[in-house]
Amino acid sequence: MIKNKKSFAIIILQLVFGMVVTSVSVNVQADDNASHKQIQAIISSTYDKPDHKVETSPIAVMDGYAVADWIQGERGGRALLHLNDGKWTIMACGADGLKEIKTLTEAGIPDQTAKSLVTQLIAAEKSVNPGRLKKFSLFGTKDDPIAHDHHHQQSKP
Repeated sequence: MIKNKKSFAIIILQLVFGMVVTSVSVNVQADDNASHKQIQAIISSTYDKPDHKVETSPIAVMDGYAVADWIQGERGGRALLHLNDGKWTIMACGADGLKEIKTLTEAGIPDQTAKSLVTQLIAAEKSVNPGRLKKFSLFGTKDDPIAHDHHHQQSKP
Protein backbone atom coordinates (compact mmCIF):
# COMPACT_ATOMS: atom_id res chain seq x y z
CA MET A 1 0.00 0.00 0.00
CA ILE A 2 1.34 3.42 -0.97
CA LYS A 3 1.45 5.77 2.06
CA ASN A 4 1.47 9.15 0.32
CA LYS A 5 1.37 10.93 -3.04
CA LYS A 6 5.12 11.57 -3.07
CA SER A 7 5.89 7.85 -2.80
CA PHE A 8 3.35 7.14 -5.52
CA ALA A 9 4.96 9.73 -7.82
CA ILE A 10 8.41 8.24 -7.21
CA ILE A 11 7.15 4.76 -8.05
CA ILE A 12 5.53 6.01 -11.26
CA LEU A 13 8.74 7.82 -12.28
CA GLN A 14 10.78 4.68 -11.61
CA LEU A 15 8.42 2.60 -13.74
CA VAL A 16 8.46 5.12 -16.60
CA PHE A 17 12.26 5.45 -16.42
CA GLY A 18 12.57 1.65 -16.41
CA MET A 19 10.38 1.38 -19.51
CA VAL A 20 12.38 4.08 -21.33
CA VAL A 21 15.71 2.42 -20.47
CA THR A 22 14.35 -0.96 -21.56
CA SER A 23 13.07 0.53 -24.81
CA VAL A 24 16.40 2.20 -25.54
CA SER A 25 18.29 -1.01 -24.73
CA VAL A 26 16.09 -3.05 -27.06
CA ASN A 27 16.51 -0.49 -29.87
CA VAL A 28 20.30 -0.40 -29.43
CA GLN A 29 20.45 -4.20 -29.43
CA ALA A 30 18.28 -4.36 -32.57
CA ASP A 31 20.51 -1.77 -34.26
CA ASP A 32 23.63 -3.73 -33.25
CA ASN A 33 22.12 -6.97 -34.59
CA ALA A 34 21.31 -5.27 -37.90
CA SER A 35 24.83 -3.80 -38.03
CA HIS A 36 26.36 -7.21 -37.31
CA LYS A 37 24.42 -8.77 -40.19
CA GLN A 38 25.37 -5.94 -42.55
CA ILE A 39 29.03 -6.19 -41.54
CA GLN A 40 29.05 -9.96 -42.02
CA ALA A 41 27.45 -9.50 -45.44
CA ILE A 42 29.93 -6.86 -46.67
CA ILE A 43 32.93 -8.91 -45.52
CA SER A 44 31.51 -12.09 -47.08
CA SER A 45 30.59 -10.44 -50.38
CA THR A 46 34.04 -8.87 -50.61
CA TYR A 47 36.25 -11.78 -49.57
CA ASP A 48 34.41 -15.12 -49.81
CA LYS A 49 35.93 -17.63 -52.19
CA PRO A 50 34.09 -20.76 -53.33
CA ASP A 51 36.29 -23.02 -51.21
CA HIS A 52 37.01 -20.55 -48.38
CA LYS A 53 34.09 -18.68 -46.83
CA VAL A 54 34.81 -15.93 -44.32
CA GLU A 55 33.38 -16.37 -40.83
CA THR A 56 32.94 -13.00 -39.11
CA SER A 57 32.46 -13.00 -35.34
CA PRO A 58 32.67 -11.44 -32.82
CA ILE A 59 31.98 -7.86 -33.87
CA ALA A 60 32.20 -4.70 -31.75
CA VAL A 61 30.07 -1.74 -32.90
CA MET A 62 30.05 1.83 -31.53
CA ASP A 63 29.04 5.21 -32.97
CA GLY A 64 29.29 4.24 -36.63
CA TYR A 65 32.55 2.29 -36.30
CA ALA A 66 33.19 -1.43 -35.91
CA VAL A 67 35.98 -3.93 -35.44
CA ALA A 68 35.10 -7.38 -36.74
CA ASP A 69 37.10 -10.54 -36.10
CA TRP A 70 37.23 -12.96 -39.02
CA ILE A 71 38.68 -16.28 -40.08
CA GLN A 72 38.96 -17.77 -43.54
CA GLY A 73 40.31 -21.31 -43.53
CA GLU A 74 43.60 -21.25 -41.63
CA ARG A 75 43.85 -17.46 -41.82
CA GLY A 76 42.34 -14.81 -39.64
CA GLY A 77 42.44 -11.19 -38.68
CA ARG A 78 40.33 -8.16 -37.90
CA ALA A 79 38.55 -5.61 -40.07
CA LEU A 80 37.97 -1.97 -39.19
CA LEU A 81 34.75 -0.60 -40.62
CA HIS A 82 32.90 2.71 -40.79
CA LEU A 83 29.23 3.45 -41.41
CA ASN A 84 28.83 5.95 -44.28
CA ASP A 85 25.37 6.99 -45.44
CA GLY A 86 23.83 3.85 -43.96
CA LYS A 87 26.38 1.47 -45.54
CA TRP A 88 29.30 -0.20 -43.80
CA THR A 89 32.64 0.11 -45.58
CA ILE A 90 35.89 -1.64 -44.78
CA MET A 91 38.58 0.88 -43.80
CA ALA A 92 41.40 -1.60 -43.15
CA CYS A 93 42.27 -5.17 -42.29
CA GLY A 94 44.84 -6.04 -39.66
CA ALA A 95 45.60 -8.15 -36.65
CA ASP A 96 46.12 -7.22 -32.99
CA GLY A 97 46.79 -3.58 -33.85
CA LEU A 98 43.05 -3.14 -34.37
CA LYS A 99 42.59 -3.88 -30.66
CA GLU A 100 44.75 -0.90 -29.68
CA ILE A 101 43.11 2.43 -28.85
CA LYS A 102 46.06 4.32 -30.35
CA THR A 103 45.70 2.56 -33.70
CA LEU A 104 41.99 3.30 -33.83
CA THR A 105 42.38 6.97 -32.92
CA GLU A 106 45.14 7.32 -35.53
CA ALA A 107 42.61 5.98 -38.04
CA GLY A 108 40.34 8.91 -37.15
CA ILE A 109 38.07 7.26 -34.62
CA PRO A 110 37.17 9.47 -31.63
CA ASP A 111 38.99 8.47 -28.44
CA GLN A 112 35.91 7.46 -26.45
CA THR A 113 34.54 5.43 -29.37
CA ALA A 114 37.91 3.68 -29.77
CA LYS A 115 37.98 2.84 -26.05
CA SER A 116 34.45 1.43 -26.23
CA LEU A 117 35.25 -0.67 -29.31
CA VAL A 118 38.33 -2.17 -27.68
CA THR A 119 36.46 -2.86 -24.43
CA GLN A 120 33.58 -4.52 -26.30
CA LEU A 121 35.88 -6.62 -28.46
CA ILE A 122 37.99 -7.83 -25.53
CA ALA A 123 34.82 -8.81 -23.66
CA ALA A 124 33.36 -10.60 -26.71
CA GLU A 125 36.60 -12.47 -27.38
CA LYS A 126 36.53 -14.01 -23.89
CA SER A 127 33.98 -16.52 -25.18
CA VAL A 128 36.04 -17.46 -28.27
CA ASN A 129 38.01 -20.70 -28.19
CA PRO A 130 41.80 -20.19 -28.00
CA GLY A 131 42.54 -21.74 -31.42
CA ARG A 132 40.15 -19.41 -33.18
CA LEU A 133 41.32 -16.42 -31.12
CA LYS A 134 44.92 -17.03 -32.19
CA LYS A 135 43.92 -16.79 -35.88
CA PHE A 136 42.66 -13.22 -35.37
CA SER A 137 46.28 -12.23 -34.67
CA LEU A 138 47.71 -13.62 -37.93
CA PHE A 139 46.77 -11.18 -40.68
CA GLY A 140 49.75 -9.42 -42.19
CA THR A 141 52.26 -11.07 -39.86
CA LYS A 142 55.08 -13.44 -40.69
CA ASP A 143 52.87 -16.22 -39.27
CA ASP A 144 50.05 -15.49 -41.74
CA PRO A 145 49.61 -18.76 -43.72
CA ILE A 146 49.32 -16.75 -46.93
CA ALA A 147 51.66 -13.88 -46.09
CA HIS A 148 52.41 -13.20 -49.77
CA ASP A 149 48.71 -13.12 -50.84
CA HIS A 150 46.88 -10.99 -48.27
CA HIS A 151 43.16 -11.12 -47.59
CA HIS A 152 42.72 -7.39 -48.26
CA GLN A 153 43.28 -7.74 -51.99
CA GLN A 154 39.77 -7.15 -53.25
CA SER A 155 40.09 -8.62 -56.72
CA LYS A 156 37.47 -11.17 -57.60
CA PRO A 157 38.44 -14.45 -59.32
